[in-house]
Parts: sequence; C-alpha cells; structure tokens
Amino acid sequence: MTTYSVLVADDHPLYRDALSNLVRAAFDDVEVKECENVASALDHLAAGSVDLVLLDLSMPDADGLDGLRRLREASPATPVIICSALDDPQLVRAAFKLGVSGYLPKSSGTEVTKHALQLVRSGGVYVPSQALVESVVKASGEGMEEPVSGDNRCADLTPRQLAVLGLLEKGMSNKSIARELEIGEITVKAHVSAILRKLGVDNRVQAVVAARALQR
Repeated sequence: MTTYSVLVADDHPLYRDALSNLVRAAFDDVEVKECENVASALDHLAAGSVDLVLLDLSMPDADGLDGLRRLREASPATPVIICSALDDPQLVRAAFKLGVSGYLPKSSGTEVTKHALQLVRSGGVYVPSQALVESVVKASGEGMEEPVSGDNRCADLTPRQLAVLGLLEKGMSNKSIARELEIGEITVKAHVSAILRKLGVDNRVQAVVAARALQR
C-alpha cells in the first residue's frame, strides 16, 4: 500500500511533535517525517520521497522566505503549506506568489489544520482567514480595483459559474469540482477562466475573496 509522505519542517520540538500528531490524525495512510532546518528538508526532497511539506518560516538556517524559495527551487512540484506564527499580509501574499498550497497560522485549531491538510492533498489551496485574505488582496494592488462585493460583476455570472465559484470557495480542485457538478474538467477550467475575467481578478485566491463576499 502506497503511503502519503508528509515532511514537518520546524525547529521547535513541541510544535513539530504536535503537528506530526495532527497529520497522523488527518490521514490513515500517512508516513510523517520530521526535520529541524531547511538543509535537512532539502535532503528529504532530494531523496524524492516527500508528497507534502509543512514548513515553518522561522528556521535557524533561513531568513524570511529564503527557506521557501530554496525548497521551491529544489522541488517545484512538491506542495508546501506554510505553518507560521507570522501572519503579515505582505508575507502571506509573497508566499502565495512563490506557489505555496496553503498558509496556516500556528494559532489555527485542530479541525482547521486537519481541514487544510486534507484540502491540499485533494488538490485544493488553503487560504487563511477572510480578514487576512482581504488584506493580502488589497496589499497586492493587482487584479482588483476594489474589494469584490455583491455588485453587478457577480450578477454577470451564470448559475453554473456561481456553482463553480462556490466550490472554489471551499478550496476544491478542478477535478473535484468536475466530479461534484458532473461535468468535464476542461469545462471547469473554462468556467474558472470566465469567473476570473468577469470578477476582474487574477487567481483562485482572489476568487475565494469574491465567493466569501457573496455570502455577506
């Protein structure tokens, strides 16, 4: 039986142990590996046996996003979730620009953490709280002239596009959306492209903000 390999990279033993236990609770078929610095994480990636990395940004051999950049360069296809006590919007924005699959504040509860892990494994992207996400989008100044609300841009969406948008808000991947709506994955991609265009946003994270704004 093939196992799902998760690498927990954090230099704090207590948090590393707690996060490893949460990973085991989230999956039945998981193998958890641990390391305390970026250099060791790179060694694990070089061995080619890691399916997901949970990375702390404050590591003894990395400054800020340097460790993330090194991991992305070494293995760009390996999903990375940042698990950090730092939640500065500009930092979160920069991490998503570097291609992380999620940003999980260390203050997150057990169920939120398990949900994030399962979401990323299914191909989705985990974004932090609504307030932080909106701050990220506002700080970027890219792709959105103003915060998205239930204005006429949302009214331009077709019922099917609204359904896709709602599933994007749940973090579902294109494949999962296709299965949920019983349509082709290519059709889902077309709907996502249309949604981004109509809402005036550039990516799925900004589309999530739009979806949540519709619920106000």
